[in-house]
Amino acid sequence: MGTWPELLEQARRAYLVARPGWIWEEVFRGALQSMKDAFWSRSYAVAPEETALAVEAALRAVIESTAPDRALDTTGMPRLPERPRRHVADLLRLRNALDGALPEDLAAITALLHTSCDDAIQSLRVYWIEDWPRLSIWQRAPVEKLNADSQASADVSLDRILQEAGSSEARGKGALGWLQEKLFAKSDERAALDESVQWIGVRDALQEAEVAAGMAQRMLEQHRDLAPADIGLLVPEDEEYVAALRDAFSLAGLPLSGLPVARRRRDLGREAVLHFLYCRQKPTPAMALAACLTSPLMPWSGATGASLAQAVMDRDYRLRAPAGASSETRRMLALMREGDESPTALATALSEFASLLRGEGDLSGHWAQAERSAAQVCGLLDGADRIDWNTLHRVVTPHYLAADEEMRYTREGVTVLREHHEPWRAVRHLVVLGFSAGRYPVSPPPSPVFASDELEAIRDRLALPLETPRDILQRRRHLFRRQLAAASESASFLVPRRNGLGETQAPSQSLVFMHRLLDGPDDAGDLVLDLDAHCEREQVRHLKLASPGAARPPRALVAEDLRFGRDLLRLRVDEQGEPKPESPSSLETLMVSPLAWLLRRLGAEPLEWAPEAPDPPLRGSLAHRVFEDLFRPEGPLPDPDALPDQVRLLLDAAIREMAPFLRGSQWRVERRHLHSELTEAAVAWRELVEKLGAGILGTEIWLAGRLGAVPVHGQADTVLGLSGERLLVVDYKKASAKGRRSRMERGFDSQASLYRTMLETGGPKDEGDRALVARLERARQRGIVYFMMNDRRALSDTTLEESARIPEWTAAEQDVSGNALALIGERLRQARQGLVRLNREGDERYFEKEAGFRPYALEVSPLIRIFMRPSEENEGQAA
Repeated sequence: MGTWPELLEQARRAYLVARPGWIWEEVFRGALQSMKDAFWSRSYAVAPEETALAVEAALRAVIESTAPDRALDTTGMPRLPERPRRHVADLLRLRNALDGALPEDLAAITALLHTSCDDAIQSLRVYWIEDWPRLSIWQRAPVEKLNADSQASADVSLDRILQEAGSSEARGKGALGWLQEKLFAKSDERAALDESVQWIGVRDALQEAEVAAGMAQRMLEQHRDLAPADIGLLVPEDEEYVAALRDAFSLAGLPLSGLPVARRRRDLGREAVLHFLYCRQKPTPAMALAACLTSPLMPWSGATGASLAQAVMDRDYRLRAPAGASSETRRMLALMREGDESPTALATALSEFASLLRGEGDLSGHWAQAERSAAQVCGLLDGADRIDWNTLHRVVTPHYLAADEEMRYTREGVTVLREHHEPWRAVRHLVVLGFSAGRYPVSPPPSPVFASDELEAIRDRLALPLETPRDILQRRRHLFRRQLAAASESASFLVPRRNGLGETQAPSQSLVFMHRLLDGPDDAGDLVLDLDAHCEREQVRHLKLASPGAARPPRALVAEDLRFGRDLLRLRVDEQGEPKPESPSSLETLMVSPLAWLLRRLGAEPLEWAPEAPDPPLRGSLAHRVFEDLFRPEGPLPDPDALPDQVRLLLDAAIREMAPFLRGSQWRVERRHLHSELTEAAVAWRELVEKLGAGILGTEIWLAGRLGAVPVHGQADTVLGLSGERLLVVDYKKASAKGRRSRMERGFDSQASLYRTMLETGGPKDEGDRALVARLERARQRGIVYFMMNDRRALSDTTLEESARIPEWTAAEQDVSGNALALIGERLRQARQGLVRLNREGDERYFEKEAGFRPYALEVSPLIRIFMRPSEENEGQAA
């Protein structure tokens, strides 16, 4: 016994039928797109994949309803209503546009029918039962040819075995036998509800598999004459059930016979070409760039691809080749950096891209598909005057690839029957899995091409035997009855209450038909015994229960401060073995959450991939870059009238390098808003610098010093020189002054004091600019100022005589960093001792209410909140 695809493949080999010289999908899509006035054209422009599937299904239905060697009789077309008449006409035009091309299975049938039996190297005889399964006109033709060409006479014994195996007569007794005989038929009689049938409510598919495995074990324990092959599982066509059953029965030590092991595979070839097209279409989404870098077909290792992709997701778009990279790697990265505006350039890049891909071993098929897809796109670009990116994307849209099914049929294993297949072996006990709404039988989906009444009209006026939804449902009901008839002693129906997404679902509609045939509860739903209810669980037969045991509470999660017994500041050391310097931002992280600081030191932060967006950190980085390039050292301040244009040019350059996605048309409003904000901020900063009478001594200057025994360093955005050998270290903040002022007033602003400490205990890290070093060394007064770009205000820890004339300048009158530096000092002492204090549940509120800032360090990793400890009354917050 075998399936139709297996028979067709065996016949193709026996008659030496070659595979068609076309790729059906490519030919079909080409013909589909060429018919611009067809009924599907507008839908195809919006949803090409869904439209192509619907049209292909309708075309196959029309073709398979006509004999292979006959054309459709269209004399009745004028009598059809307008809509179905147009649809049939367009489908016939589509068949003509295909120029004889057919799907691979139909092409094989056509070739087989035109092959002489003299060319066959083997004769085949097919034994089958009428309507078991139902064969289309196209399927009957090769079966009849094979039997006519066969040299051997029919084997009566084989025919008898098949007739017995395929009998749909009731084998069971009692309620089971009555359902096998009368299900879906009209009957006023009812059978008594007995032990031959039961319906069991379970949680979901995973529990179904576990319950089924337990029931099989229990049956084998209770009935010594029962073999595993006498137990049958009727399984939905769903990979979720295949995986769950394989795991559950493997753990139970029970072999399965007939379980498919097919897996849907990614279409790596089309994926690679699609993502490369996105790379060439600037601006490139970071996710597409990362996906292309991690393709298994790329000329580098998986680890290298992951590293390159993570750099992109961390907003480094330079695509720098790793050390020792091959010439293929460097060229591929260069291709991904470049963009295209002409079809010729894109076609050249695609051809080179395909030549650089690799496809050894299991990837050979994907590599070949990538080459075909690239060639297909190049064909569309040939002679084009512009690049139609949307069309190119549609052409190479990936599909899940169905792997060839591999099934092992053994005499000893538990029998697996499949929802859409005929039963291949009789069993004594049958367990039906997935008995939920929409299954047993599967409800036929509505056709977007022909409505049910239109199908009736086509059958009546064109004599085209297209199946209506009612026909399909009836055929599937008959199949389900034959599947039930495979059981002789009992049938158990497992009803999953929830689907894979956790959503509730109803039982199969067949439960209502079964309820009408049985004496039992008034409501069909009451037939189902839920395992969650103790009293109902005790009524379930063959249920294997776990051994009773004492209830144990879940293990308590104990969160204790971490003690490593080593100096944690020495996790990073330089070439001389000395601890590397801490930065103001790392010290703030340490102050808020030592665990977050440690995770960053260890590189153990979550590496998240998410779509790009102009979030606050990115807006701040762009603003810093614009101000750095706009206000250059030792030069005149920019012309106020030219500032808007200068900001626009500098912002565009920064976006190209740091956030190319913002160049997309969908971000036009955000770009304009950011330009407006930065222009206003630049005008205000220029006026402020002019009022101070200051000169810009340097930008992006690295300072280094020591905080006690701990080396520290940081990058000052700008250093201003004032008269009287005075200096101001400026830090730009893309924020408003309210939050920064609040933490300064509470003594929790460490950054200003840390910059002053660097100036007092060290100076610039790069001593090459001797003039700047000398100026910093002889400074009589050093101040720190924050320029808050959003509301264009300056906050300083230093009072200047010039600042009194500047309304936008606010100088703090109290110690702005005392509390922060004290807490940082305590954290550093703990780190040297190897102690990592876990955060307390009240820390977040403490920093927000008492310290005046939001503790972003608590968001570094989910582990920080998971391992928070309860606050203790005798313990100070954040101590």
